[in-house]
Amino acid sequence: MQYGILKAILDFKPDVVHCVEHSPAATFCASVAICLNIPIVWSSHTNLDYYIPLYIKPFIAPFSLSIYQRLRRTFLNWADFNLTVSSDFANLLIENGIKQEVHVWRTGVDSKLFNPTYRSQEMRCRMFNGHYSPDKILLVSVGRLSPEKNFEFLVEILKNFPQAFLCIVGGGPYIEHLKPLFPEKQAHFIGFLQGAELASAYASADYFVYASVSETFGQVYLEAMSSGIPIVAAEGKQMKEFFKDGVHGYTWRPNDVEDACQALQKAINKRKVLVYNCRQNALNHSWNSAANQVEDVYFKVKNDKKKKFNLKGIYCFLNWFVLQIMILLFMVPFMNVAKPVKKPSNSKLNSLPSFKFCISLLSLVAFLGIFISFC
Repeated sequence: MQYGILKAILDFKPDVVHCVEHSPAATFCASVAICLNIPIVWSSHTNLDYYIPLYIKPFIAPFSLSIYQRLRRTFLNWADFNLTVSSDFANLLIENGIKQEVHVWRTGVDSKLFNPTYRSQEMRCRMFNGHYSPDKILLVSVGRLSPEKNFEFLVEILKNFPQAFLCIVGGGPYIEHLKPLFPEKQAHFIGFLQGAELASAYASADYFVYASVSETFGQVYLEAMSSGIPIVAAEGKQMKEFFKDGVHGYTWRPNDVEDACQALQKAINKRKVLVYNCRQNALNHSWNSAANQVEDVYFKVKNDKKKKFNLKGIYCFLNWFVLQIMILLFMVPFMNVAKPVKKPSNSKLNSLPSFKFCISLLSLVAFLGIFISFC
C-alpha cells in the first residue's frame, strides 16, 4: 500500500496534499509530502479520544489513548493548515498540544436530495413494518448500530409514548444486541438505506431522534433538518454549529429519560414551526460553500517553491514507523468492534484471555531486539 501511495504522489505531482484523519495511510502521505516540500492540509473528523476507551480493553486503554494522541499531535503540528468540523473539537485538539490554530470547516448537506418533497406514504408504511396507524407518531433514527450511539436509551422514550413508533435506519455489529431490547410493535430495524431511499425515510418521518453524544459534527442532524423534520436529541457539543434549541427542535440532558420525554412532547406541540425553521436553516449549509472554503485554504497554503528533497522527511518517516509499530502492538490486538452480549469461542487459543497480550509482548521484545541489533 505504501508503495502505491508513494507512486501516486510522485506521478500526480500535487500542489497540496490533503490528509483526512490520522490513519497509517494518511500519516504516510504526510511523510511523503514533507520529504517533497508539498504543503499539507489536515482535516480531523473523528473524536477517537471518546472511542478508544470504549473499544479497547480497559487495562490498556489509557496507554493506547496516549499513543494515539502522540501520533495525532506529532503529525498535526507538521501540517501547514488544520481543519476540523466543530469549534469544540478544535478546542480539544488545541488542548491536546496542537500549537497552531485549528479552523472549523463548515460542512454542508445536499438540500436537493434531502428534501421534504421525498415524503412518501408508501415509505411511511414500510417504516411502520405492518403497524401503521394514521394516529401514530413516526420517529426515525439514522446511524451505524454500535455501542457509542446509545440506541438503547430510545427504548425508554418509547415506553412513555405508546403512540410513537421508531424506525431505525442503519446496520452494524451491534444489531443482534439491540433488536431484543425494542418492543416489536413499536420499533423496526429497516436496515441500511442510501440515496433517494434514505432521503424518503427522513422526509416520511415526523421527528428525528438521536441519543448519541459522541459525534464531532453529526451529518445526520443536517440531513434530517434539510428533509424538514424536527430534531429531538441528546444535548451535545457537536450541534452548536447549526442547531438552536427551541428553534430547530429540542434537546435533552444525556441519559435523563424524563427530560427526553419532555423534549419530544415540546416538539410535538410545536411541529409546524420547527419543520419550517429546520428546512430554512439547512439551506444555509450547502456543499458549495463548504467546497469554496476548502478551495480557499488550498490556494492559501500552495507555494511555488521548487520541489526539493527535505531531510526533515526522514525524521517524519522514523516517527511514522515507530508510532505504527506501537499502534500494532498496543491498540490493534485489544480492539473490540462491538460489545456482544456473549461471544462464543471456537478455539482454545481464543478462550485464553491473555493470548493476545502474550503475542503483543513477544512482538515487542522481538522489535526491540531488532532495533538494538541495528544500533
